[in-house]
Amino acid sequence: MEDEAPRTFEERRRCSISNIEALVMKRYVVKTDRCGDIVIHVQGDVSQQDKRAVFLTVHDLGCNHYSFEDFINKPCMSDIKERSIFIHVDVPGHEDNADPLPESFQFPSLQTLGEDLLAVLDFVKVKYVIGLGEGAGANVLARFGLAHPQRTLGLILINCTGSATTVKD
Repeated sequence: MEDEAPRTFEERRRCSISNIEALVMKRYVVKTDRCGDIVIHVQGDVSQQDKRAVFLTVHDLGCNHYSFEDFINKPCMSDIKERSIFIHVDVPGHEDNADPLPESFQFPSLQTLGEDLLAVLDFVKVKYVIGLGEGAGANVLARFGLAHPQRTLGLILINCTGSATTVKD
């Protein structure tokens, strides 16, 4: 096995910056037509989307982006994390330390949330994504995939049900 040639300072600097970009989460507020403000957290460098898989994550009820952030930051996910970009969606009212939603706020349906996720992709200038969702978030992403198949490379849907299930099921 041949030894690799030593990397230049500039190559090491770029590699370090790339690794730091993958660790840093950037928070944005996306204004949508029908769902109000949607908070997103971008993990990775979106400018690298042509070289990496881009995942759009949507959490279950009562959770927020931390459920997927914790999963992605597990040591067993390090290889995937290095080759991917994650856009974590916080459904309105579910972001950290969220103020109560105003009485006048009409909470959007799962269908409306799914359709309006296009605004998130347009905001961060992402061409297409792989959806990763759990529970209600999986349902939202299924609707997103049906509404916007040209922007969806695939869907990973965990516990995606159209109705409530019981222990018996």
